[in-house]
Amino acid sequence: MGIEKTIAMREEQLKDAYMTGRKDFTRSHLSQTNFHKALLADINLSYAYLNRANFTRANLERAFLNRAILYAANFHQARLYRASLIEANLEKANLDNAILNHANLSGANFKNANLENAHMVWANLRSANLINANLEGADLSGAKFCQTIMPDGSIRNDDC
Repeated sequence: MGIEKTIAMREEQLKDAYMTGRKDFTRSHLSQTNFHKALLADINLSYAYLNRANFTRANLERAFLNRAILYAANFHQARLYRASLIEANLEKANLDNAILNHANLSGANFKNANLENAHMVWANLRSANLINANLEGADLSGAKFCQTIMPDGSIRNDDC
């Protein structure tokens, strides 16, 4: 019970600080934190440790999650429009029905991630790792591919 209270307290501290105008939470340790339906547009969580965090239906438009550790995080129906996830680790993450239009996903690790029905229109997928990722129904219209490792292990170089 003590661990849960600590996690909840950190979550509330972040939300309170965000509401008072703070946007930079670089290198934060917030694994298993619940951000369900949170409004976190323009937040900076670069290099943050967010394993198994819940971002279901959260608004993370224009957020910075560069090099964040998001192993098995849940982004179901999250809004990541124009977000930056450069070299983020999203292995085993759930991004089903997430909006990633115009997102910078270059070098991101989506190994074994669920991107079913994700909206990735004009997303930058250069050097991204999509091995064993579920892309069923994903909209990749206009997405940029260069040295992108596809789910079957093939390399896609359409935009090099």
